Amino acid sequence: MNECDILIRGGHVIDPSQGLSDVRDVAVGQSKIQAVQRDLQGSFNPRHTIDARGLYVVPGLIDLHVHIYPGHIPLGLDPDPLCPAGGVTTMLDTGSAGSDNYPGFCRDVLDRAETQLFALVNIARCGLVMAPAVGELLDRRHSDPAGTVQTIRSYPESALGVKIRASKNIIGEGTMAWANFRDAVSAARESETWLMVHIGDSPMSIPQMLEHLEPGDCITHCFKSGPERILDEHDKVFPAVQDAARDGVIFDVGHGYGSFCWEVAEAAMAQGLEPTTISTDLHTMNIHGPVYDMPTTMSKFLCLGMPLDRVIALSTTHPAAALNRQHDLGTLKPSTVADVTVLEKRQGQFLFTDSYGTQRVGDTLLCAAATIRRGVMVPGGAGLRMRHLPG
Repeated sequence: MNECDILIRGGHVIDPSQGLSDVRDVAVGQSKIQAVQRDLQGSFNPRHTIDARGLYVVPGLIDLHVHIYPGHIPLGLDPDPLCPAGGVTTMLDTGSAGSDNYPGFCRDVLDRAETQLFALVNIARCGLVMAPAVGELLDRRHSDPAGTVQTIRSYPESALGVKIRASKNIIGEGTMAWANFRDAVSAARESETWLMVHIGDSPMSIPQMLEHLEPGDCITHCFKSGPERILDEHDKVFPAVQDAARDGVIFDVGHGYGSFCWEVAEAAMAQGLEPTTISTDLHTMNIHGPVYDMPTTMSKFLCLGMPLDRVIALSTTHPAAALNRQHDLGTLKPSTVADVTVLEKRQGQFLFTDSYGTQRVGDTLLCAAATIRRGVMVPGGAGLRMRHLPG
């Protein structure tokens, strides 16, 4: 009989990377997925057994938009407590640090955390700034494309791309705005990585931005309302947006404190434009609402009528591909890293709020019942049935 560290028994396994949605057992050992099959109890001698009957077992959730630089930016959260609370085993920090402070960010956060962390480098050398009427790129001297490229080359294991917050109060307007935007594009191209663009009250239209983006680049806050959005004045998705999504530009949710609107999401999805990835934009201003965590954000898409299997794909397989890590993340294939999330699907009446204060009632709430990170159970979560076996 084979030894394993954890045997997850009887859960409904959803793994979009394998086209799998059925009841299976999952064996975890030596930080890897050892097997995903029916009735493994007679094949493995586990140190711990998780009774996952009535629960969903999925690849570790991947949040493609968080801010995790606590003590250095006002929005920064400590990443490790977010792991069990939301079932998220991999996070992408989106531009909290720039070329000037990325070494400190790496030393103080990325290198110390237990959770798998990656980052985008802000095109602004100072990183993200939260101060009234003082955006990080309103002074052109703060834009540092050369330093951004050098940072990505110096930290290839963590720094995966470039971030720009393309709002008027951050990049300015007119010639200044376009100069900042082009700096970000050039940094992504020169570093041979990808660019994430934060939209919202932007000085240029979304179709104008898309003229400069390539497959693998990303528009985040894709369902934001306001004067510049992915919909025209008649609530129709811009043809350029449809074309870009078809060609491989990523449209990321990035819910956040002010970046998710029920009506925009509903209109876009009704016209065939669903998000590429579901993410939270989790930070200090929204962790106590309206975002809370990744499963709550996922639940909002169930409320919008998206099937559960698709919601899981947009929270695991798709973000893994965006990170170019689909070979070892966002999957339960044997021999891959053992990042596993056990989700409970609660039924009832639940009040969900978008970023504009509009509330809707949904009948399903996902919660993280258990999280396994690199083969180790992470304390916390909503709780589950677990037996500790001798030996």
